[in-house]
Amino acid sequence: MIIDCHEHLPRLQKGKTFEHSKEILLQELTKNKIDSAILIPDNKPVSTIGNLNQVLEVTKDCHRLFVMGTVDIQRKMQPQLEELDTFFREGKIFGVKIFPGHDPIYPTDKRLSPVYDLCIKYNTPIVIHTGGTSKNPKASKYNDPKYIVKAAEAFPDLKIVIAHYFFPNVEYCHELTKQYEKIYFDTSALADDMVVKMTGIDRIRKILTSTILEHPNNVMFGTDYAMCDIRKHVALIESLGIDEELKCKIFCQNAIRLFDLPLP
Repeated sequence: MIIDCHEHLPRLQKGKTFEHSKEILLQELTKNKIDSAILIPDNKPVSTIGNLNQVLEVTKDCHRLFVMGTVDIQRKMQPQLEELDTFFREGKIFGVKIFPGHDPIYPTDKRLSPVYDLCIKYNTPIVIHTGGTSKNPKASKYNDPKYIVKAAEAFPDLKIVIAHYFFPNVEYCHELTKQYEKIYFDTSALADDMVVKMTGIDRIRKILTSTILEHPNNVMFGTDYAMCDIRKHVALIESLGIDEELKCKIFCQNAIRLFDLPLP
């Protein structure tokens, strides 16, 4: 079994619907032998990958797809918090994603405190975007792991997932976070051509292997589809010098446990 814990709907094509985007996604999952995926909506009201309500609507009858909540602290917070609380109670969302770097916010922003409290209340993780891009490397100043560690210390019961391993500074990220048992990682974007060029595939394999051996329950398979290639991410995990039992944890068991996914 393979569960991709970090995906998005393909961008909406002109004249098409989100239902069409979902069908493209499901075809890709089947082609790449992915059993289930957690979809991350945009945190903006209007988006070509869908906002939270749009993604929930289009996936409501699909047992292979789960949805993560998102929040934008630059907009009014109380309605968003009430909506997230309702969706958690109704079992519609699994975790919450924030986008420091895409948004000019830090993980230590006090406006995020009620979001963290909500995640603790429902024993579900907060997922944090990290790293920069070739077009905007300075964006990484907002998601530096030093701020994530501060959030972990301020909220010791909070489960935190670091997405993208703060590439290209993966060793720095590992060194700062390795002592925190409630900090997790997904592998999303780590097999992307741009990320590999910036970071180096040997460094990526080395840091993933070290993290898995130190914390075998804290690394989960993710791809960042549709921006990144699913097949290349499967190949990345398969290329690691770890045994099959550990690969099974990465590919499915850790995500099922952390996100408490209601699989058959």
